[in-house]
Formats: sequence, C-alpha cells, structure tokens
Amino acid sequence: MIIWISGPYGVGKSTLAEAMAAQMTNACIFDAEELGNAVRGSYPDCPCGVIFEDYPLWGEFCYKLLKDVHNKFAKDILVPMTLVRKESYGIIRKLRRIGIHTKLVILEASYENIHDRILARGEDEDCWCIENIEMAQKGASSLPGLHVPTDGRTVDELCEDLLAKIIKPEVSRN
Repeated sequence: MIIWISGPYGVGKSTLAEAMAAQMTNACIFDAEELGNAVRGSYPDCPCGVIFEDYPLWGEFCYKLLKDVHNKFAKDILVPMTLVRKESYGIIRKLRRIGIHTKLVILEASYENIHDRILARGEDEDCWCIENIEMAQKGASSLPGLHVPTDGRTVDELCEDLLAKIIKPEVSRN
C-alpha cells in the first residue's frame, strides 16, 4: 500500500509519516522532495515554476519510482509531500489503475498553527513556506482524499487514528 500524506507546508506530514512508519511492521518513507530537487535542479533557471508539481517529469518520476519500489520490495510506502494541483492527483490515479492500493491523506490545520509550526522548526517569518501557507491550504483542500484536521491533536493521536482508518480495515478485508 502507498499512503501519500499531503497538506500545507509545515502541517506535520513528515512527523506523522515517521510516527506511522514506526508503528507499521513493513513500511518505508519515500522522499518525493529529494526527487523534486533533482528534477528542478537539472533545469537551468527553474523554467517551470517553484513547486515540484509544476515540473511534469517530477510527477512521472514519482509514479515510476513508487511503482518500482512497491513491486520490488513489498513494503508499505509513506509519501509525506504537499500536493496542491488537482492534476497531481494523476500520480495516485495511475498507481491505482495498475492495481497498487494507494490512499491520499490530506492534513489540515489553521493558518496560525501552521505558521507557528514552521517557526518552531527554525524557519524565518519571511520564508517561502510561510508566504505560501494559504496557497497550499487552498490547493490541498480541493483534492479528493481523507481530510484530517490536526489542530489540537498530538502526532500520536493522529497516527493511531490514521492507522485505524487505513491499515486496520485493509487487514480485516483480507
């Protein structure tokens, strides 16, 4: 199974993915941001935009690499990566089309909480992530998937809730 964890920058995607991976018996974390940096960094002058989704090859490479890792290693894969473009949902659709069970989880939080989380991790008030909170909130909220409010909840509570909603139903169906 692939669990893509999306939501605004700073909402806690990576923290949740790490907590979930620690609770799952056979999971790994796929760093789509590393892939994005490689794709964007290979083009002179960032011609397609500032977010990885603006580079069509990023989505194609994510799809191909996720498919390959899934098929070769038989692990559950957690992908903590913001998606804001409806077109990017195509990555998930393509994975499902070839029979890979894929879930999209969208973490949601108030602007204030996201802002404070970004500052708490050491970034500056005028950083790119803070400047783009609203864009990421709007884009993520429009995607189909399991929308999960995070305000006032610990990572352990979120982890337990998602594992119960995503993993446990899969086990009982088999």
